[in-house]
Amino acid sequence: MILKKFKAGFLKIDKRLLKGKLTGLYIRYFKYRGKAYVLTKDLYFPPHTAANKTIRLGPEAELLAIGGDWTLDRIIFAYKNGVYPVSFKNQPILWWTSENHCIMYPNDIHIAKNMQAIIRQDKYQLTVDRAFADVVSACSESREYNWLIPEQVEAFQQLHQLGFAHSVEVWQDENLVGGLFGVAFGSYFHGESMFTRAKHTSKLAYIALSLRLAELKFEIMDCGIWPTDHMKSLGAMVISRDAFLKMLDPAINAAAIIEDWASLFENWDLKQATQNHLADLAASKMEGVSK
Repeated sequence: MILKKFKAGFLKIDKRLLKGKLTGLYIRYFKYRGKAYVLTKDLYFPPHTAANKTIRLGPEAELLAIGGDWTLDRIIFAYKNGVYPVSFKNQPILWWTSENHCIMYPNDIHIAKNMQAIIRQDKYQLTVDRAFADVVSACSESREYNWLIPEQVEAFQQLHQLGFAHSVEVWQDENLVGGLFGVAFGSYFHGESMFTRAKHTSKLAYIALSLRLAELKFEIMDCGIWPTDHMKSLGAMVISRDAFLKMLDPAINAAAIIEDWASLFENWDLKQATQNHLADLAASKMEGVSK
């Protein structure tokens, strides 16, 4: 009881007088000491099974490693090995894994009736890589806390300039009203985050991207290690880490399918693609019934 009161008093003084600097130093240098592998300059992550299951981010993520940096080589190496970086203010970079992964097979995208109606209305315009920085900023601001620190934003910007990170934008007139961004290698796309400023526009961006990637024979859309109800409503499913890693390697090492992401939606009709997708689903159901 005395210790709790002392801690509460210390935190209050630190917040008022030092603006949380002492708490920040503790978190950065001591909180995770001895609780996860500390990265060195080498491009290496311990086996996924070495993760600390007692330190979690959300219900699924397990802490695998701490420290390191935001160099592009390390970030690319992490994504290609199914490891995800997250960093908050006054914390070291935390690298996460999970026993379960949320994924989408592009062909399995579910288009609810309300989304079909929105697509038929044709009141939004879709682009790719037209406003990457704005999309990343909007994704950060749409969360309850600012989860993208400046170093991470800069890293994503560099990945974008190298052709590894991409954004999907939804416009109403000239206003950016929704979108998403992520990273892509070969036939693999990892959706990093999405945002919406008009109802269902983040879903619209994801549906359009899924349909287009399905046409181009993309293998997998990685929804990360947080299997949310939002993603499940779009058709995402949860698989084991072993199953995910087994399909990850051939997907990321496949030859690049898209040469020019900026032209992904050019001369492409979302309404027609949606009709084709729904027709294919209906035909598959009829074929299943006949069998």
